[in-house]
Amino acid sequence: MFSQSLTAQLVRMVLLLALTLVGVHHCQPLLDSLAEHAMSGGCHQQNSNDHTLTGL
Repeated sequence: MFSQSLTAQLVRMVLLLALTLVGVHHCQPLLDSLAEHAMSGGCHQQNSNDHTLTGL
């Protein structure tokens, strides 16, 4: 494996992140799939019993 500078690695990762974010933003089926996966995985669950702090 070739040795690369930290700057080159950071630039490559930032470009990859930007490309991924643009791709997800413009691909509605992928965005829907990721949202459905988050809902089924426990993230962003909508419960009827809200655990708010009351009576303080």
